[in-house]
Amino acid sequence: MDQTTKTWIFDDLDDLDDIDYEFEQDHEVEVVPPSLSRLAASDLAERTRLIDEYVRAELARVLRVDPHSIDTVGRPMNSLGIGSISGLELQRRMEAVLHVDVNLNMLLRANSAAELVDCLAGQLGPEDSPHKHARGHVVSHDLPGTA
Repeated sequence: MDQTTKTWIFDDLDDLDDIDYEFEQDHEVEVVPPSLSRLAASDLAERTRLIDEYVRAELARVLRVDPHSIDTVGRPMNSLGIGSISGLELQRRMEAVLHVDVNLNMLLRANSAAELVDCLAGQLGPEDSPHKHARGHVVSHDLPGTA
């Protein structure tokens, strides 16, 4: 590589400073979690819809994309771009907001975001939900300090 080529490459890299980074600012997603009392009072369809909106917003915030562009059914979580760091962030936010334990390993291995939504909807519903007693699901409603 001659000196002219090297200068040209570095000149182009210097131009990176001039790039407008509005993408991140334009894609800041406000996450408004559903109230736990509303979730508990809703039927399964409504609860699933509310949690789907919430999970989409959380995923969109982490991935910096539009919530409606997220394929919640056809793609595994890792295929959406959720890795260990972003998964940990999702886990902590969902646990704090929804007051459920979210298994990070199961979250990262979920076949789709819809699987997470379904488990959350079951966990936050009536006490007779099969998700409350099923093993190996993404979430558990057993909080520390409760029996």
